[in-house]
Amino acid sequence: MRHTLFFRFAVTGFATLILVACETTNVAPIAASERPEETTDEAGLWLQMDETEKLLKSSALVENDEALNDYVQAVACRVVGPDYCPDLRVYVVKQPFFNANMAPNGQMQIWTGLLLRAENEAQLAFVIGHEFAHYRQRHSLQQWREIKNLANASLLFSMGTAVAGVPEAAVLGDFSIAARLYGFGRDKEREADELGFEFATQAGYAGEEAAAIWKYLVSEVENSDLERNRRAIARASIFSTHPVTSERIENLEALAAEAAQSGETAAAAYIEATGPFLASWLDADLVQSDFGKHIFLINHLLERDARQGVLYFRRGEAYRLRREEGDETRALEDYIKASTFEDVPPAAWREIGELQRRSGNQAQALEAYRTYLEKAPQASDKLLIESYVEALLQEQS
Repeated sequence: MRHTLFFRFAVTGFATLILVACETTNVAPIAASERPEETTDEAGLWLQMDETEKLLKSSALVENDEALNDYVQAVACRVVGPDYCPDLRVYVVKQPFFNANMAPNGQMQIWTGLLLRAENEAQLAFVIGHEFAHYRQRHSLQQWREIKNLANASLLFSMGTAVAGVPEAAVLGDFSIAARLYGFGRDKEREADELGFEFATQAGYAGEEAAAIWKYLVSEVENSDLERNRRAIARASIFSTHPVTSERIENLEALAAEAAQSGETAAAAYIEATGPFLASWLDADLVQSDFGKHIFLINHLLERDARQGVLYFRRGEAYRLRREEGDETRALEDYIKASTFEDVPPAAWREIGELQRRSGNQAQALEAYRTYLEKAPQASDKLLIESYVEALLQEQS
């Protein structure tokens, strides 16, 4: 009995101290050009993000191409409107994964893996709208305060249960608080989806594209060579900060159906802006060595993109590096197919020569090597290929 009374008094007293320290998570959306008061915790968050932005600006990971940056910034400004446009700084980051984020100080990152997978400007606009919604609703500040408040609650629970002599209950308390915290994250994601949809459609973009990009991502991951990736797409976890993907798609499709308004995809403008980077972005994606996902991505691009020479060459590269049964034949077929298009990379002819030479087709190999040297006279492997040509000529004589 005395033990129980002590527990109650200890917890009650400690709770009083903690509740005093709790901060409100009910905050108003940030206004255009608004800056937090210097003495607030929000100002502290901004200061940290300002420091990371300084590092980001000088990072080699930032794509410095002026035309691409101007294009992405223009799409962002169209989505957020003229009042908020001056508050945004958009950075294109050279990372092969599908990702975007926006910090509470107004810096937004768009990763090249996202630009590679988006089919059109409308899909990019919906992602930008989603991230802007996080910023405008001050989700980072809300999450930061929730973390602090829940950490205090966890400390209270752990202290109380320790006093009561049940440390296992403290572990369960921490677990339930973690579940609650990341549940808040999913709620914010839903809100960002809804607001992002509103921002993008008000800017004139086709509403059905919001769900389309997520549908594609589900299909791509389902074709992954890695089992952990395939499992993750269907697994719901309390530690996931995004809604279950099927739920997200259903919600966005419902929003598009309710909107019932036409909009544009701006696909031609998007392909023109991103086209010069297609080969390098695909090369970076291939480094992950998830050939199933990579080949699925290329097949998807082949259905809608005019840059067929580059795409068939890149798929040939994937088959050549994967080296499964029949892949060498598939690679040669794709290299030859690529060679029929004007945008074929010169390296396709080198790879044709290599595969034909290994197959004993000297005449075809010789022709391909010569074409490669003609199209890439300054190639770094010029001397090596010339030695192959000389050896083939000697074999024919």
